Amino acid sequence: MPTNDIWDCHTHIFGPWKDFPLTGNPTYRPEEAPFSALRAVHARCGITRGVIVQATPYRDDHGALLAALEASAGAYRGIALIDRDTPEETLDNMHRLGVRGIRLGMMKHLAGKPDLDGMRALLRRIRPYGWHALVHADLLDVLEAVPALAPHGVPLVIDHMGRIPADEDQDPTPLLRLLDDPCVWMKISGADRITRGHDGYRAALPLMRRLIARAPDRILWGSDWPHVNIAYARPSVDTLFDLLRQACADTPAALPAILSANPARLYG
Repeated sequence: MPTNDIWDCHTHIFGPWKDFPLTGNPTYRPEEAPFSALRAVHARCGITRGVIVQATPYRDDHGALLAALEASAGAYRGIALIDRDTPEETLDNMHRLGVRGIRLGMMKHLAGKPDLDGMRALLRRIRPYGWHALVHADLLDVLEAVPALAPHGVPLVIDHMGRIPADEDQDPTPLLRLLDDPCVWMKISGADRITRGHDGYRAALPLMRRLIARAPDRILWGSDWPHVNIAYARPSVDTLFDLLRQACADTPAALPAILSANPARLYG
């Protein structure tokens, strides 16, 4: 792949329902948002590569994700949801098709919970593949889990800027300090979530700038398309893209690092 690719490192897909239905009692019921729609959004925005994160409504059914990765011919990577009992053959096949990490979900509204022993066991399983772990949790759980998991030799990516609410005047220093560990990365996605959709998400800019300044070589960006589980108007990828540009205005070298060089190193 060219080195000037533009990456969107956080997306989800759902459906088509006729091919990849939700079963059982899913954590939420999103609208259909198939891979073809994601690719169309990316093509319009000039995004050439992407990362698809397995969504909790599908649980361990990775059919939609793996079909998308195969159809992309290597342009997209995947983040899976596994457990201690996931067969080794399944992990081998996931890796062959482009999975490069797992998500450690601790968000209670998505049926997650902190389980450090369980997460350590998952890190031991993925370490031979060179995968990373995406830490999806509220700030307090991030601050507990990341230092506990960091010594296990697996890169850790903190999701959605640690979900610090931008309107609560919370000190981000403890989150910033986690980036002093070279195995810890940060995904500056979810600007709309931490601002609750207000005012073009500009209240997220101070945090974005501080995170970028702290570890510009370990920052990733993601749109979070198709923007599920929100109580405000869906953001456009263009608006979120522009917000990233604003965050990098004083450090122009950071923008190509975040959009191209950093994800190329992590996802290959």
